[in-house]
Amino acid sequence: MRLSFIIILFLLATNIVNGQSERRVLTGKITDGTKGILNVHIINETTHRGTISDESGEFSIYAAENDVIRFTDIQFKPKKIKVSQDHFKNGLNVKLKVKNNELDEVVVETKNMAEQLGLPNAGKEPLTPLERKINYIKKGGLIDKIYAMITGEKKKLKKLQKLYEEERREVDIQLDIQMIRNHFQDDFFVKTIGISKEQIDAFIRFCYNDLMMYYFNHDRYVDIIDIFVKNKPVFLTKQLNSATETVTN
Repeated sequence: MRLSFIIILFLLATNIVNGQSERRVLTGKITDGTKGILNVHIINETTHRGTISDESGEFSIYAAENDVIRFTDIQFKPKKIKVSQDHFKNGLNVKLKVKNNELDEVVVETKNMAEQLGLPNAGKEPLTPLERKINYIKKGGLIDKIYAMITGEKKKLKKLQKLYEEERREVDIQLDIQMIRNHFQDDFFVKTIGISKEQIDAFIRFCYNDLMMYYFNHDRYVDIIDIFVKNKPVFLTKQLNSATETVTN
């Protein structure tokens, strides 16, 4: 009995070591097309570990094939990339696009060693002014809560929080659509599925749901293609009807 217990412990330990050894250092560089970008938040969404880029835009992070890496910066549009073997050979070169809207607040951050060490909450994105205010009301004393209710601020903040969460959800959807389009490539949608290049984003969004992302994250690409094929007739019919209504009006 004791020997069996020792063998089980040995097998568990071996599995843990093997699971950790699957991940290796992935290096890369983040630019705006011309120069490196400093202090970009780089999060491995699979392991929830993160780091930031240096003054040259270069970074290194532990990852494995099919891990999803997210890049965020207050001045640039967020981006997600699924790791492939090619990234380990040639490095992960990331180009971020500048946000078009004006920034209400600029946060200057220094390199956080806690992120490098993988400490709890390391790599966590800083709270926005709205989030801080909502947390203040939630954690505040009875007088603060009564004041917030009297002034109607709490109701207003709930509405703002809902809008904020919807905006974050929309950003995630856009990133997912970008990942799916990058994986299958435009020629696949145009030549195989029969969707024009201008309609690709709209078509992926039409097909998009949590099940599709489950398939994508588990490399079940044939199931995703099946979703595309089934949804194509309905999508094209709606596009045609929409175009007809526009011409009629």
